[in-house]
Amino acid sequence: MNNIPMTPVMLKLLNFIKKYVKKNKYYPTYQEMADALNYKSKNSITVLVNRLAKRNELKKIKGYRRNIEINV
Repeated sequence: MNNIPMTPVMLKLLNFIKKYVKKNKYYPTYQEMADALNYKSKNSITVLVNRLAKRNELKKIKGYRRNIEINV
């Protein structure tokens, strides 16, 4: 069981990533995710991505610009 609750913002980001991948066949950059959620800072996206990774909703891949993958 995961202790990190799914917040509306986390769900919004996860849905954006899923739609983006379905449309473009590749993952968005942190800047594209920040733009989609109207955030000025990519750091806010980093925090959300880390929380989603801890929930096992997605995984981070080191060394790549588009370094996330949705867990199926």
